[in-house]
Amino acid sequence: MSTHSVSENNADQHLSRNRRRFLQSAVGAGLVLGAATGPMAARTHAAQAHAVRVGLIGTDGHTGILLGSIPGMPGVELTAFAKSLPNDDVSHLKRNKAFTEKTRIYDGYEQLLEKEELDVVGVCMPYYRNAEVSIAAARRGVHIVSEKPVATTLADLAKLKKVVTRSKIRLTTMLNMRCFPPYRAARKAVQEGLIGEPILLTSQKSYKFGAARPWFYKDAKTYGGSIPWAGIHAIDYMRWTTGRKYVQVSAWQGNKDHPDYPGFQDHGGVLLKLDNAGTAMCNMDYLRPETAPTHGDDRLRVAGSDGVLEVLGAENRVLLTTAADGPRELDLPEKVDFFADFLAELAGKGKHLISQEDAFRLTEVCLKARNAAETGKWSAL
Repeated sequence: MSTHSVSENNADQHLSRNRRRFLQSAVGAGLVLGAATGPMAARTHAAQAHAVRVGLIGTDGHTGILLGSIPGMPGVELTAFAKSLPNDDVSHLKRNKAFTEKTRIYDGYEQLLEKEELDVVGVCMPYYRNAEVSIAAARRGVHIVSEKPVATTLADLAKLKKVVTRSKIRLTTMLNMRCFPPYRAARKAVQEGLIGEPILLTSQKSYKFGAARPWFYKDAKTYGGSIPWAGIHAIDYMRWTTGRKYVQVSAWQGNKDHPDYPGFQDHGGVLLKLDNAGTAMCNMDYLRPETAPTHGDDRLRVAGSDGVLEVLGAENRVLLTTAADGPRELDLPEKVDFFADFLAELAGKGKHLISQEDAFRLTEVCLKARNAAETGKWSAL
């Protein structure tokens, strides 16, 4: 047997032990979540034999998706944290209830992965480094919750996908808008046939820019693009709510109002052809006035053969109009806790809202959309 084969066998044995240990920990932690609707759904009914050990790497992006859930899940602990850069000020993060006196803090992710035995790690690095860190975690058999995009180049995405598949770990990405009640209600309405066949999908992502953005927004290579960073949410929820697939994409983008961030795009539009010959369009911007009542203004409109759905995200509302009925507001389900939902799948209790295939596919679509905007050409999907 070759040295390479022996190495792979040893890695498989290590990963099998990790998976068994996670399941034992998850059961011990009472993670019988099913379709978890919030952190409190994870409360244990018995003493925990083993804690589910969570690490967090990086300070960039939606760290709150993990940190906001951990305190509500007894038996789940933030074991270790690593900074994005050694000189990062993390005093604000350490005030979060997920941090305890036992949480070990490292200056870099290499030290954390070398010294800690973790079950799950969150990756919230400057976006161009998400793939690098996730690859390192996957090689150590650690399940991954990655900020999006999971990679900023198609080459890095292919490498990440190969390593994750070989390592047999589970990766998800923070497309947490699937957890929000309006989009869940819209999906249910489509599945029930209330608007017939979805034909035209339009979406909006509009944000305040704020006083400043992180240093890596200034360079296109370190930022990765507004389409894969912000537009990905809308491109995802158009696809997820309707069940349609994308087959072709073109896009436009630019920066008209933020000259201090030349690698950043403050507006853009994405045009997609659907698998049923329908059309999808996404517009996005960082031009929302600071005086606006909410940071974001997210919207979705689905025009079908029998009706129209409109999601007003900032208002937490969904409107349905059909040939038989005038506009009416749909009832909303409860919000799903993203991280609790992921841990539930790892514990063998249901399916997480984001499949691993979706995490990779949505990233691919957005990277090809960004490339289409840069080249002015259509891209097949």
